[in-house]
Amino acid sequence: MPKEGKVEIDDIVRGHVEFENALLDDFVLMKTSGVPTYNFACVIDDHLMDISHVIRGDDHLSNTPRQIHLYKALGWGYPKFAHLAMILGPDGARLSKRHGHTSVLDYRADGYLPEALLNYLALLGWSTEDSQQLFEPKELIQKFSLERCTTSPSTFDPTKLLWMNGEYIRKKSAKDLIETFSGWLKATNQEDLIKGWDKALIEKTITLEHEKIKLLKDIPGLIDFFFTDTVKYNEEAVAKVFRTDIAKMVLSEGIKKLQNQSDFSPEALEKLARDLAQEKGIKPGQVFHPIRVAISGRTQGPSLFHMMEVMGKDTVLKRINTALEKYFK
Repeated sequence: MPKEGKVEIDDIVRGHVEFENALLDDFVLMKTSGVPTYNFACVIDDHLMDISHVIRGDDHLSNTPRQIHLYKALGWGYPKFAHLAMILGPDGARLSKRHGHTSVLDYRADGYLPEALLNYLALLGWSTEDSQQLFEPKELIQKFSLERCTTSPSTFDPTKLLWMNGEYIRKKSAKDLIETFSGWLKATNQEDLIKGWDKALIEKTITLEHEKIKLLKDIPGLIDFFFTDTVKYNEEAVAKVFRTDIAKMVLSEGIKKLQNQSDFSPEALEKLARDLAQEKGIKPGQVFHPIRVAISGRTQGPSLFHMMEVMGKDTVLKRINTALEKYFK
């Protein structure tokens, strides 16, 4: 290695960088095993593959002057360099395995969409002038530039990634989401999760919960109560909603009215429930909540009356009757 002069680099991200040759050591090119070292191998590889740009983390910045000396010694031109800032974990330490997922396959298994993950990764250390967050893939390609990458480390925020994935799921049409979900089940060998479930009912129930889905893996747990003959009642839901005389009255009176209800549209069902509340001098919520827990076993879920429409009259009546026999005898 030369002992005088310096290596100057116009890094696309970091700007003009200089290295004094006197501070560079005589580094090893070949190990005793006959295997070339990283600095030697990557120069040969990049030249033979006609690499025009080397884009890597700034922890490799110190390797660049050594590699440039090798390019010059071999009589070759060298590529342009762009050294990106490191990515940190939420705790401020360099991102590593201990921060969670280590493979893109782990993210796929959890139900992250490829386009959401790509969008999020692009924003780690880069932004547009107007701080746009969501991009179509072609738009991202068009707008991305190395020159706008920051030299400051960025933080990998799982919460933001989850939010972004939910946004991408909500952008999909119901039809596209169902196709994506089906493809994900097959790709991750999880088709048994919906084994025996009616396909048409799956489509209807996914549509009901579309706005709440953040990960594809959430879907079975959000809609599974539609596909069982035995409702699994959440203990907290039962304790919160059923342990009142009003709940028993609502279910007893509600089942009588629903038996005579020919119009099972959401609008008609809501009117029936509100009329019952007015008739008994109670709040509408005191009618809605017991019915929800009786037919789903939960306090959370899709719009109550749309859920009842999808379940159908026979199933709704059966489940309310089951709840009365189980909890109010």
